Order: sequence, then structure tokens, then C-alpha cells
Amino acid sequence: MSETLNPMSAVCNEPDALSDIAVKDTNRLVGRIAESLAMNAVFINILDGGTFASGISDTVRSAVSMPAAPGDSMAIPTFVNDTEVCGTDGIQDLTGTIEFQYSLQTKRGRGPRVCMKKGYAAYRDSYLQAENSLVKLIVQYINADVRAQLYLNSASKFNATKGYCFEDLFTGGNPTDIGVQFAQVLPTGPVSFKAILTLNRYMREALLAEPFSGEGKGQPHAKIIGSAEIIDAFREESGVATNMLALTAGGYQIGENTLTAYSWETSPAYRGIAFGTDQSPLRATGFDQNGDLALVDPRLVIADPATNTAYSIVNPAWLTAPYEVLFVVYQDSFRRLVPEKYVGEGSFKFAPQLVSGELIWHYIMDNDCNLWGDYGFHKYQITRAYMPVRPMHVVPVLYRRCKSDLGLEDCVSTSCPVLGEL
Repeated sequence: MSETLNPMSAVCNEPDALSDIAVKDTNRLVGRIAESLAMNAVFINILDGGTFASGISDTVRSAVSMPAAPGDSMAIPTFVNDTEVCGTDGIQDLTGTIEFQYSLQTKRGRGPRVCMKKGYAAYRDSYLQAENSLVKLIVQYINADVRAQLYLNSASKFNATKGYCFEDLFTGGNPTDIGVQFAQVLPTGPVSFKAILTLNRYMREALLAEPFSGEGKGQPHAKIIGSAEIIDAFREESGVATNMLALTAGGYQIGENTLTAYSWETSPAYRGIAFGTDQSPLRATGFDQNGDLALVDPRLVIADPATNTAYSIVNPAWLTAPYEVLFVVYQDSFRRLVPEKYVGEGSFKFAPQLVSGELIWHYIMDNDCNLWGDYGFHKYQITRAYMPVRPMHVVPVLYRRCKSDLGLEDCVSTSCPVLGEL
């Protein structure tokens, strides 16, 4: 069979398709190979989970109960004397539901295809650390996926731009507004903590957003996930700094924790808000022609064609991107579902499917490409569905980044004039 008709044979026999990930000990390399670095994964545990039942449907419909429609005034409800209530039925109140649809989606991937012969004289930790870096990459994929889906499918968004009313900057707010866009105006400065408090009040009072429980660490709270830069700006905002210093001086632990903790998620909620730090927040250069954010990928791939290997570094364009997004999240906005394990029925048996991002080594001896079992690679599969519950209860907030204030100032020279020259 020709290579044209048998592409697998061409791949198997092509040396350039192999990755030389092993570090040889020819130069007396000493010590362990350092583990790959990884971003924190603050979004992974922000949503409740569940299972997507097998054998039901490719696309599932779910009904969410909405707040009841009162038939009477909620300002001054009508009450009559008990002696006059006989024979009356009372005012009718109605209830209703809204339906959503969601389905399973899958991402598959594989690691580099390596040859066992190339690794025979390899440094001891070469393959272990290659595996470790792939595991961390899968975690980052899951974290990035949760963040992306909250941005894409949120039914509320807020654009932090000076000079407008709150009502002009807040878009969506209804369960059916999934995928609503930001108000089409580019922010001119960072979001303030005062604006976040206003947004939180609106979410709690107008949209009845349910906070996360305090879990014994303080009051119920909304969770704000943003860059370390914007969280530090919140700490330094005049009103916040004054309050925290006063609480600290008064001996309250919340003041000390808020001032010293790297992230507010490690201390009790402050004014109903707890913070988490995202090391790779969504950043953009502006809006595209469709009115969506023109997002910048945070990682840049550096490839080495000679060994068919590659690694990633931070993208310089992401570092300088002018616009950034933080998230205000409340309880039960979405649920992240994974499928039940399905191995087939009757004589139709399949291997159990990987659904949570497990990484396994693929190694099969055959009669053509892998006659001696020289080759192998890692593979993984991530399958999930996002079930909308209260999609308007997660709010991406768009704002402009500013140049960092380095606090550097001019000073008087340390040299002194010579006596008699004054």
C-alpha cells in the first residue's frame, strides 16, 4: 500500500513526527529537572457539579422555576378583618418556569509521540516531568474552559465606563439573555470598588442573586475573581483602606487579614464580597466587528522544529492589552456536568471513556507502525456540559487597565557642599 493510501504508515515512519523530549546525560546533568510552572486554577471549584445521564438525549432541556408572580401589592399587601373573610377565595398568585437547553461537548488531545530508544540513555526525570507538564496543562484547560463559558454564556454584563448611568452600563439581567454583549463603549479607566458595591446591591435587590454561604468564616458573599492588579487597587481605594486600618486598630481580625492576605478569599468577606485572584484574566484589545471582545491569548508557543518539541511563554501582546475582565459570581449560576461512564450494551462493549481530563499512556504493539512497541504517547479527553440555572447571576465586568504606579520619585542628592563654598 502506498503512503498516499496509508497516511498512518507515513506518520509512523516519519522521523520528524517524533518528539525528542528526553534530556540526555551526556553533559553530566546533576539534580532533578525542575517541574513546569502552572497558573492557579481559581475557576475550577466556582461551580457546583453533577452528572449528565446517559441514554436520555444528545440535547437536554431543563426547567428553572422563577420567582412567583404576586397577585397583590408587595408594598402594602391587602388584609381584611377575619370576620369578613368568609366566602372569599383570595387573590390568585401565579408561578412559572423558564427552559434551557444544553448538551455534552468534548475536547480531545494528545502529548508528543516519543520513541523508547531515544529515551534509553535519557536523564532520569525527563519523562516524569514531561508527564507532569501535560497534567498541569489539562488543569489549565479546564480552568480556562470554565472562565470562557461564564463569559460567553452569562446573561448579565457590566461595562465600567465613566460618565454613564448604571442602567446604561449594565446589560442583560433576564434568564433568557444568555450570551448578552457588553454595552458598546470602551472603558477609559479601571473599575472601582464603589462600582462593585453598587453592582452587588443591584444583583441582590433587583435580580435576587443568592450569595455563597459564609461557611463559618463570615457573612454570605459574592465571589469576585480578578487580576492581582485590580484587587490591589481595591485595597488601596481610599474608603476601603481607611476602613481596614480602623478595623485593624480596633483589634478586629478581618482588618488584619484583609490588609495582609494575598487574596481576600483567605479572609472573611468584606461588605458581602470575597475575592479570588486570576493569574491569567481575560484581556482584549477592544471590540471586534460583531461587538464581542477581541480577546488576546495569554500564552505564546515557542517551537523547536528540529526536535518536534515546543513550550509556552507569556504572550507580550497579552501583557500590554488595554482591557481586562473580572467576574462577579453568585450561587447556582451554572452547573458543570460530566457524563456517566458508558461502556456499551450487549456485545457492543467499549473501553470506559475518560471524562474528567485523565491522562493515560497509549501504547499498542501492532503489525505495521509499532511492531516492536517502540512508540507511544499520552492522550486525554475532557467531556462536560454547562447547565444554566441562573445565568444572569454571573457578571463579567469590563474595564481599562492603567499603567502601574511604581512609586518612584526624585530626591535630593546625598552629596553635601564643601564648607566655604556656600
